[in-house]
Amino acid sequence: MKTTNLLTLPDNRQLAYAEYGDPNGHPVFYFHGGGTCRFEPMLLGDGVLARLGLRLIAPDRPGIGQSDFQPNRGFSDWTKDVTFVADVLRVDKFSVLGVSSGGGYTAACAAKIPHRLQSAVIVSGAWEFATADLLKHRRWAWFLIKQFPWLYQVSMKLTQRAINGPPDKLLRTLEKTLPAADYAVLRAPGRVEKTCEALNEALRSGTRGTVYDLRLYFRKWDFSLDEIRMPMTLFYGEEDKNVPLELVKRTAATLPTAKLVIYPNEGHVSVVVNQNQALAKALINK
Repeated sequence: MKTTNLLTLPDNRQLAYAEYGDPNGHPVFYFHGGGTCRFEPMLLGDGVLARLGLRLIAPDRPGIGQSDFQPNRGFSDWTKDVTFVADVLRVDKFSVLGVSSGGGYTAACAAKIPHRLQSAVIVSGAWEFATADLLKHRRWAWFLIKQFPWLYQVSMKLTQRAINGPPDKLLRTLEKTLPAADYAVLRAPGRVEKTCEALNEALRSGTRGTVYDLRLYFRKWDFSLDEIRMPMTLFYGEEDKNVPLELVKRTAATLPTAKLVIYPNEGHVSVVVNQNQALAKALINK
């Protein structure tokens, strides 16, 4: 495991990435969720990933962690960064795994670079949001990102203060707000500390990159889901409080090559941890 690798992209931006698991395992580009960074796979653990036979390559998106900001970008621009990193690492074919707000980036790769992919998997992934979806489901954080990004930036700074407090106090707060499955995952020894480390690293250079990253979900995407022709597997928890499952089902119905799997007793975070074997099977495509 090496959590900080730096390289220079063709436009002279710096990109940071981490590697986890088996160096000789099945290569998977891991696209982290919103507000976090390349450290996110530490929730699974290096040993678990190695036993699953996976080599995870987890880049920081632009303006997040130690990757330089990229103005005026869309989801499709990410596919160029991914293929550049893959070429540098001499990885010809690979899988992509997007978690939460990493989902749109996985969809973009499936649409734009299917010739480089062995499989595409989305876990608890966000899709293109309409205001009606947000108001109907009371996703206030998403609503703030769309309508008042400056206010969301302030809330992120306040959240950062909270996560730097005593872990037991943070866990008591999370117990009141999270689905039981998500809380159970985070209360496992060391997990909340690793989560806080990832959140802090994501904001290393400020909140601009994270807010820009999330706001892409409220714009017209710069590619069409109709471009996706390769198989995709979508994993969600029925207790997910972050992504409206109605939106997920509606979107999945427009993707003839997508397989939607919903677990009745999982939340937003817990799926990737508790169902890691099913995810690995879909990634390796066996």
